[in-house]
Amino acid sequence: MDLELVINIIEDNGYLGLFLWLWFGVFVIPVPNEVILTTVGLASAKGALHPVPAFFVTYMGISAAFTTSYLLGRIIGRRVLGLLEKKKRFANSIESAMKLMEKYHAFSLSLSCFAPGVRYLVPLLYGFSRLPFKTFAIFAYSGAFVWVSIIFVLGYLFGDKMDLVMKYNREVWLVILGLSIITFIFVLRRRKIKAAIGTEEVILQERQHK
Repeated sequence: MDLELVINIIEDNGYLGLFLWLWFGVFVIPVPNEVILTTVGLASAKGALHPVPAFFVTYMGISAAFTTSYLLGRIIGRRVLGLLEKKKRFANSIESAMKLMEKYHAFSLSLSCFAPGVRYLVPLLYGFSRLPFKTFAIFAYSGAFVWVSIIFVLGYLFGDKMDLVMKYNREVWLVILGLSIITFIFVLRRRKIKAAIGTEEVILQERQHK
């Protein structure tokens, strides 16, 4: 994606224009999200954008797109799925999204951020299945934050060398996905250990009072 395009959008419409572009553009512009985000990161590195508001607007725009997909699933999910299933490309992606959901359940919302083919299908399917919005928000927004942070930083640091990064795109994402899963398991285990310690302390206190 042309760096000047991002700069022109900001100059003509401000950060609001960037937000709206990221919100609705992902549904109508055939450009991978990774390319858009790295370009915004590169524009920040070049001084065309301020890094903090650029990152914040980018994250909010992507989060709004995820939310829109989820709400479409809740409101008119059956119609949307019916249309998508008629197209072979989307039918295969829906099948992949469902397998991801079956294996990782709600955590698949976080993992789907790293999977271009199912990134917006998983929120749509969870909206259709009436997953509580609170659960959707926890996993989707946290996953989006990690994903946007990684891509934004890659663009900021290596924007001029993105051809090399994209060449090893599969390897990079496998490493990132592996680290994300390990981090999630580590955090989950820490919470379980803290909960177990808290339960033991309560039991000891009860015994002392008897």
